[in-house]
Amino acid sequence: METIVIIVVAIIALFIVFKIFKTLLKWLLIVVVVVLAVAFFSNPDESDHKKKLKEMAKDFPVKIKDNAISIDDYKILSVAKVKVDGKEEIAGIGAFGKVWYFDNLKDHFK
Repeated sequence: METIVIIVVAIIALFIVFKIFKTLLKWLLIVVVVVLAVAFFSNPDESDHKKKLKEMAKDFPVKIKDNAISIDDYKILSVAKVKVDGKEEIAGIGAFGKVWYFDNLKDHFK
């Protein structure tokens, strides 16, 4: 009789844990979908990247030409690349309406 009670309590506990996990998983999935949708619709375009890079380039000893900048658009984020000495270097990323360039970008132009 004791064993049956333990098995019933274990089954009830597993059922409750499953219900809680299922609810948390559902809400986690909803949050992920919302974040991805916001990232998709607020992804900065090529002009935003070029404008931000030209603001940063005022301190550089050389001028950056528009054809030296390329943007890889991954729909939820974008990656800016700059050609330096024939090699493409990743210069920064853009997501959620913002563009961030890496600090080591100035080192490439010295």
